[in-house]
Amino acid sequence: MINIPITKILFLDIETVGGCKDYQTCINSNPRVAEQFDKYFDWFLKRFPEDALIEENQKNKVFATRCALVPEFAKIVCISVAFVMENGDVKKQTFSNDNETQLLQDCQKLLDRCGKLEFWLCGHNLKNFDIPMMAKRMIINGLLPPSILPSYDTKPWDIKAIDTREIWQFGAYTAIGSLDLMCASMEVPSPKDGEVTGDKVHDAYWNKGMLKEISEYCERDVNVLIDIIKKLKALK
Repeated sequence: MINIPITKILFLDIETVGGCKDYQTCINSNPRVAEQFDKYFDWFLKRFPEDALIEENQKNKVFATRCALVPEFAKIVCISVAFVMENGDVKKQTFSNDNETQLLQDCQKLLDRCGKLEFWLCGHNLKNFDIPMMAKRMIINGLLPPSILPSYDTKPWDIKAIDTREIWQFGAYTAIGSLDLMCASMEVPSPKDGEVTGDKVHDAYWNKGMLKEISEYCERDVNVLIDIIKKLKALK
């Protein structure tokens, strides 16, 4: 089912938060971005209709829960990668930093090397989230996205990316794309078994200073990706 040698796959996951702690902080520190958030606030409510039901402090709550999903309003705080050696050992590296530019610079070097070695990227919702998030955040931080990240002119058949969400949907784009559900169905340990999970990352970072725990959650996601690909490659 997966014909790419596992030793040529770079497993990757990222964790993002809103670019500021809350909406009011954004107004004070980056008024132009806050102005754009105001402009697109109705878009957020249409994209996440449940947020329209929030009655108290709506704008702050939407900012805290949704900005991490939109590159222009987000900040990457952690990138975890891993690859499988010829002997089966797994080599991992995690980049985490409050300084997003430094984090992206460090990861850029590794991604550039992997691109030159013709590695394939593997992630969950990789094509719709991780790749565009990393590429846009690199540009915003004054960095050139490495060639391993598909660009606007990359032909679909030239994209070297394995998206486990895309695999699990089997073309049914209305299907549930949850990684946790996929893990439960395939009897793979859940990445959610920890103190921090995806919906808690913004609060854990800005209010609790839990970057270490966020990094551990990111690493668990990468471990899960390896387990999933191994299971898929073992199918007969």
